[in-house]
Amino acid sequence: MSDIKFIIGLGNPGEKYTNTRHNFGFKAVDKIISLEGLAWKNWNDMAGIAFYTRNQKKILFAKPMTFMNNSGFAVSALLKYYKITPAEMLVLYDDFSIPAGEFRFRTNGSSGGHNGVNSIINQTATKNFPRMKLGIGPLANCSDTADFVLNKFSGSDEEKVEKVLNSIKDIVDLIIDLGFDKAVSKIALKKD
Repeated sequence: MSDIKFIIGLGNPGEKYTNTRHNFGFKAVDKIISLEGLAWKNWNDMAGIAFYTRNQKKILFAKPMTFMNNSGFAVSALLKYYKITPAEMLVLYDDFSIPAGEFRFRTNGSSGGHNGVNSIINQTATKNFPRMKLGIGPLANCSDTADFVLNKFSGSDEEKVEKVLNSIKDIVDLIIDLGFDKAVSKIALKKD
């Protein structure tokens, strides 16, 4: 597995989406960028980008501004422009099949019904890219999926999400330092 050079958080731009479950990916990269004292810069009206240097490695961070369902357009344009391969990117996004406060890693696979990931797969023509799925579940019974993901976190879930956000920089730093596979096995050991 290649080194990670590009980290993308998925979400929807605009005030009304700011604290919704579907914007967990945005919140995660926002947290890292703010802890580093960096700021987002507009890239071709398609994404907010920032560069973070760690141990002589320059890492590109991005928040696609093309709305969730079209995330792949911004991601593929950034990959081409910065000459990065999909295997060198890490995508952070919400997943309602994972309980709030938990997260999972995958090196490849289908979108699992996530429209943002689906768009990335369609635009890059590959399913082979590392992901960090951030739990927002469980999906309430009889809940409409779109309503659920576009609503804000409930009180107890908010605390769980905050815990993940407080550890997100350490997790991502470990992935940058060790590479995806090694870091993930180390994180899995810590969780057990």
